[in-house]
Amino acid sequence: MIKLYGHELSGNCHKVRLFLSLLNLEYEWLKVDLMKGEHKSPEFLSLNSFGQVPVLVDGDTTVVDAQAILVYLARCYGGDQWLPLDAVSLSQIVRWLSTTAGEVRQGPESARLYYLFNATNINIDRISISIELPRKQNLFLRNLINI
Repeated sequence: MIKLYGHELSGNCHKVRLFLSLLNLEYEWLKVDLMKGEHKSPEFLSLNSFGQVPVLVDGDTTVVDAQAILVYLARCYGGDQWLPLDAVSLSQIVRWLSTTAGEVRQGPESARLYYLFNATNINIDRISISIELPRKQNLFLRNLINI
């Protein structure tokens, strides 16, 4: 059975759990308590030397990083429907994975750190701008192509 190591407040873990659900795959959820530093324990570091969640173990295969896990699951269990092999479609998927790992992730992640974990080194005004930026980019692109 697939094992997924993660934390329930992690957006990256949420992405993987959502995709496992969309693929109707059963898995064992193994909570990694980030507040207690379990992700820096020798046992966890043997799974992911970066000490980050999520980590997926599927038999003898261990995959780290949410985007890598999504690609692995799509190719192993979803086929061409979820991860086409033609160059144009694949490049569009990789672009979206890059966007979700960067621009889309940064605002909600920082807001979660600021409001849930009282992180004092977060500039909340900058977060508001980064959350607003993708919406403005989308409006710009829609106007550019007259949608």
